Amino acid sequence: MHITKKHIERFELIRDTFLKTTSVPSTGNWQHLSNNDIWLRLVSQVIVVGNSTPAEKFNQDSRLKKLVSYHRLSKLNDENSLGKGINYVLREVGARYASRSPEKCKKTQALVHNLKVLKKFKNGPKTLLQRISEFKGLNESKRKARYLMKIFEYIKSKSSRDFLMELGLLSDAIALDVRLQSVLRKKVGLKIPKGLENNPKVYDEIERELLLKVCKPLKLSGVQFDRMLYQNYDKIKDMVLN
Repeated sequence: MHITKKHIERFELIRDTFLKTTSVPSTGNWQHLSNNDIWLRLVSQVIVVGNSTPAEKFNQDSRLKKLVSYHRLSKLNDENSLGKGINYVLREVGARYASRSPEKCKKTQALVHNLKVLKKFKNGPKTLLQRISEFKGLNESKRKARYLMKIFEYIKSKSSRDFLMELGLLSDAIALDVRLQSVLRKKVGLKIPKGLENNPKVYDEIERELLLKVCKPLKLSGVQFDRMLYQNYDKIKDMVLN
């Protein structure tokens, strides 16, 4: 990816315009959340794949969130009942790729699997996050994201980073969703390859380039850069960048 002085100047204008009003997750905020809060965020990460609108609907519906609460689902030992309950909520919010049959629905089965994974940890989601928070050293951020991608289904390069950043467990990472990629390509003029979510190696390379050649000179952390572009997407679209 070729990043020029002109590209940096465009990012600098965006930073000077929006950084002050950008909301950035506080480090370690996961410690103040319940197991249910963490689980529901994971559910949202699966729902959002393909279309973000259903996830917004889910997060605003207390009834549906209660139906798939960690406390309620973790008590169900019957996998059929578990799948039916999850599938009902996915279809109620209009989640993309949520088929009518729980057994054939990849998102349903992914969440059933992910719940099983969390139940294996002594105190559920919080124990998992405690373990991840202890990852230190070289490539710490990448190792955290890859660990989630390894143990969970339907959690890939973008969603693993987004989940961990929102919980205050990552700072030097970028969740390259559709909105961010649009800003990078259409407003700033960078040539970003398509299909990043399904190509971890290329994703890592693009992220590294942005962190080193954009964030570092502009004195931004990856999470600041990410949230700044995501939260101000509509306004940035209307900006005039020379």
